[in-house]
Amino acid sequence: MENTLYIALSRQTSLWRQLDMVANNLANVNTAGYKGVQPHFTEFVSKSKTDEKLLDDRLSFVHDFGIVRNFTEGAFSATDNPFDLAIHGDSYFVVDTPEGVRYTRNGQFKINDDGMLVTNENNPVLDDRDNPIFIAPEETEFNVTRDGTIVTENGPVATLQTVEFADRQKLRATHSGLYRNTDGNAVTAVRPSVEQGMIESSNVNAVVEMSQMIKLQRAYENVQMMIDTEHSRRQNAMQVYAKTSG
Repeated sequence: MENTLYIALSRQTSLWRQLDMVANNLANVNTAGYKGVQPHFTEFVSKSKTDEKLLDDRLSFVHDFGIVRNFTEGAFSATDNPFDLAIHGDSYFVVDTPEGVRYTRNGQFKINDDGMLVTNENNPVLDDRDNPIFIAPEETEFNVTRDGTIVTENGPVATLQTVEFADRQKLRATHSGLYRNTDGNAVTAVRPSVEQGMIESSNVNAVVEMSQMIKLQRAYENVQMMIDTEHSRRQNAMQVYAKTSG
């Protein structure tokens, strides 16, 4: 029967996808605010009736059900850039994009030519009233308090909008460190704990990911060896059967 090969193939397919995730983690090890991912495996059980047994066999396949994102806070690194902001805890900055509102932990912001506070991709950062934040041309000081209030030499300008989610695993990564919220995932406005002149590093440990990649490659090779061995066994069995039946 083909059951052995099918089960081995399900494991090999899962390992390949897991390798893709590890490679993506390593590619983003220096991306500010990036959160590492890992697969979530489940057991897929199938019944199969064979000619060799009167009872059904229970076949257990490997099924990578989805991904789990590690939302633990990354280390903070000082940049001395006043427009770089890091946020403690589970909070997210709110950003307006052409695709709609998005959320991010990457606080590498800047002031564009119009005096608007934007991300590196020129998406407006929103205040607690869902409005873009503007700094007047003559204002030279830019300070952010712990609670997210932006202050210049002329006084408070705006307060950064920051939110938390009922279930962060329901957030879907889009691009450039942005997340899209899914339906039914409650959003709560919160007062943050902001660090100015800092960025949050990726929470990916490069050494751990490299070790995991080596482990996965070896596991993939072992499964391939098993598939090759099973294929040879079946060929030999067919040859013996052909000789004896002839």
